[in-house]
Amino acid sequence: MKVKQPLWRFSGCFCLLLWGGLMSGFGQENIDFSGVITKYDSTFSGIGPKVYFLPPPKTSAELLDDRYAEKEIDSALVEEYVKRMQYYHRLEMTGNGDVAEKYVPIRESQTSSVEGKLLMAVVYNVASHNLNALADVQNRLAMEYVAIGTLDFAVEFFEKAVQAKKAVGNQSDWETITQNLAVTYEYLGQLDKAYALRQQLYEQAVKNHNNRDQANALMELALIKAKRGGWDEAERDIIRKVVPLFRRLRDEAGRASAYSTLATIYTLQQKYPEAQWFLVQAKTIVDREGISDQLPEIIFNLAETKKYAGNPRVAIEEYKVASDLAKKDHRIGMQLAIQDALGNLYHEAGDYDGAALALNQYDILKNMLFKGVAPVDN
Repeated sequence: MKVKQPLWRFSGCFCLLLWGGLMSGFGQENIDFSGVITKYDSTFSGIGPKVYFLPPPKTSAELLDDRYAEKEIDSALVEEYVKRMQYYHRLEMTGNGDVAEKYVPIRESQTSSVEGKLLMAVVYNVASHNLNALADVQNRLAMEYVAIGTLDFAVEFFEKAVQAKKAVGNQSDWETITQNLAVTYEYLGQLDKAYALRQQLYEQAVKNHNNRDQANALMELALIKAKRGGWDEAERDIIRKVVPLFRRLRDEAGRASAYSTLATIYTLQQKYPEAQWFLVQAKTIVDREGISDQLPEIIFNLAETKKYAGNPRVAIEEYKVASDLAKKDHRIGMQLAIQDALGNLYHEAGDYDGAALALNQYDILKNMLFKGVAPVDN
């Protein structure tokens, strides 16, 4: 009996300690973060609703993390749109441009159908038997189909416009629309078709003894060669053929474009230092010569290469400059890409204020483009 008594007491003490520990743990886990549960008797065990202890509310940083995670859902849609608009920017209009400007203000495009206007113009010119003007409208309509991603219709109307210009003997417009069709095939990844059209344009330039057109055609051929994997040949063509041709012509805009194309070829190979070097050469030329139309793309590509090369601080500054230029030139696709990249860079760096501002601008642009939500005037 004397032996069992200490064992009984020891067992009792152990149970009390275990119960106390469990209750202590329960109390720590069930903390009233909201401050609402204090109104109730949490020890009440009768009939009535159970008292739930909610987790603490998320911080502003955690909420922003959640929004960036959600942004990844539509990243593929946005990336495809940005890519498509980069190709759209390479397309050229023919005629006097009375039907519709290439870059229609966003408010106008939301209140009226550019496609509808162009289809009506097609009907009018068919009725008027004005084949030359009809081809201009068909070319612009095809451009609009590229912009909205209806590529089958784009190819169809570019081909109709090419045949119409050939029928009326308008060689200059035929070349412009043929290059538009080549750009579209390139976007579609049909590189053999794009290459064949560029080869036609090069042979026509040789026949016409037009060195500038030869240089441009060789430059575009080199880009397609690079996309088909012929990196070395593409680089040689631009360095040994295209750039010297532009030098002899004293065409500084052409030389800047050649350097930018060479930078694109190096970027495709993920050779970012080389790409940056040629982009800097292109920027030097356009700054000196005042060639403003090439500047947004050059600055944007500089920011992209610096981001991929692991230099985020410099990339952010380049993106800011590119953003101002893109707004000035009404390049909505580029603006969207810039805010997307800026937001990610700020977020990765822990700059939640910058990330929140960029994300807000990104959402405004995305909703404007994909949901038809008009921007609010400041």
